[in-house]
Amino acid sequence: MAKVPKYRKHSTRQIGFCEYQKKRYYFPGKFNSPESLSAYAEFIKSIAGQNAGEVVETDLRITKGDNVPICVLCAEFLDWAKNRYRKNGRSTGTYERFRDYIVPPLLDQFGNTPTSQFGPIALKKVRQKFVEFGLCRNEVNDRTTRIKRIFNWGVENELVSESVAGSLQYVAGLIPGETPARETDPIKAVPDWIVDATLPFLPPTVDDMVRFHRLTGCRPSEVCNLRWCDIDQTDDIWVYAPFEHKTQHKKKQRHVAISTAAKAVLEKYRHRPAEEFIFSPRETVRLVSERKRAARQSKETPSQKSRRKAAAKRKPKQGEKYTTRAYEHAIDRAAIRAGVPTWSPNQLRHTFATATDGSHDKETTRILLGHSHLSTTDIYIDENIEKVKAAARRLEKVKETK
Repeated sequence: MAKVPKYRKHSTRQIGFCEYQKKRYYFPGKFNSPESLSAYAEFIKSIAGQNAGEVVETDLRITKGDNVPICVLCAEFLDWAKNRYRKNGRSTGTYERFRDYIVPPLLDQFGNTPTSQFGPIALKKVRQKFVEFGLCRNEVNDRTTRIKRIFNWGVENELVSESVAGSLQYVAGLIPGETPARETDPIKAVPDWIVDATLPFLPPTVDDMVRFHRLTGCRPSEVCNLRWCDIDQTDDIWVYAPFEHKTQHKKKQRHVAISTAAKAVLEKYRHRPAEEFIFSPRETVRLVSERKRAARQSKETPSQKSRRKAAAKRKPKQGEKYTTRAYEHAIDRAAIRAGVPTWSPNQLRHTFATATDGSHDKETTRILLGHSHLSTTDIYIDENIEKVKAAARRLEKVKETK
């Protein structure tokens, strides 16, 4: 009975291949890349339908789980995930996490292992690799859970036996204080004085992004996706309905209230076309360049003028909108220049939640943040010291009356 041709790495070239009937078959792309693994999976499918020679169809076809190599399982899963995790015609970060961070460590250790031989001990070995990478405990647990997700999908598509996927569910997550994986501090609200100290060192457009973000409490991605066509301006409070948001795949609607102060931040961008993103990195580059030219003391030389005109004709390198990563990096650089602790844009959402909870009821905070449950809102609200003091004063008054 023939075995599945083993997926192997070339000794001198960064490509994958396998040997079948004394002949080598090379696959396009780098070794262990999705392109290479997909080609290998297609090759296994092609020889599965052959009835010649020593090939036994029941051993080589990938519609039964026992003999399927894990590299084939991962290739098939990534093909599915690329279409499953999409928004507005683009692959989401979930697919990229699987492709870049979850699958490669699994393949490095168990790429050629049949799924029937992968159990809890093997999963713990992969998890230990995540720990050795220096990842925090929460990230290690998250990536381990995503590996379980791959095997659960394999059961659904008859690539993994139910007993194998079921056994992986018994691998519990790492517990705080009982693992060498580092712990991370919970995300807290960023104090106003730190934000105010950072603002002068931000590019003009990012400065307005932070101001708008702090006044509305929306998500960083919603700031980056802001367009005039998505804002209802028919009332005193504008309502922003992002065309793309976190819970879109759950068929939930998202509405962000834009107050009078937040509207004032946007007024300077009235010139932006309705379908274009309001906060543009291209405009940031233009404004920064103009600021530098205005501040220069020496006269611009003819060669510098010609280079500037040539650069203006070239296609700009900047994108149409800020990504959340670029937004965060701009804040990091500005905080370092300002000499204050670095902070992330998402902390502004916590700041907004904490401030709103201090002046209104928690239900108001939940509605403004766009949460479905109050338990989610509780995560964003830091403990209000003034409320603790007020509670202590009330207790003292009760004791005095007795």
